[in-house]
Amino acid sequence: MPGIEAAVPWPGRPYGLAVTAAGAGTVYWTITGASNTAPSAEPGERLAEQPAPDLPGGKAATAEIEQALLTAAKAGDTEEHFVRAKRYSTEPTPPAVGYGVTIDAVDGWRLFLACIGTARRGEELHQQRYFHPDATV
Repeated sequence: MPGIEAAVPWPGRPYGLAVTAAGAGTVYWTITGASNTAPSAEPGERLAEQPAPDLPGGKAATAEIEQALLTAAKAGDTEEHFVRAKRYSTEPTPPAVGYGVTIDAVDGWRLFLACIGTARRGEELHQQRYFHPDATV
């Protein structure tokens, strides 16, 4: 995806992903859970096309990376398993995790993906003194 330099498994986290924006820092994500409680899909209901975020390079907001993950999930869903998704950062009242995505699948499963933290370019997550959810990387 334009604006994404790398998206690699996060070492030490079995369900983690480290996403690095071009010329910017890294945002760390993990699947925090799954349940079989998604509302039933309507016949033919599928996840709508997801627009790619504007990732100009050099700096990226966490919400832009959140949208990039959702865009990639839709693009990779060639068998149309996903029916709906909710971005946390766009909710009027975001959950405790300010950035993340809930994705519902046709089979009734629901996946929860959450942002764990950010790191500036050249630094690891543990080198950060604090994490502010509105930070840019």
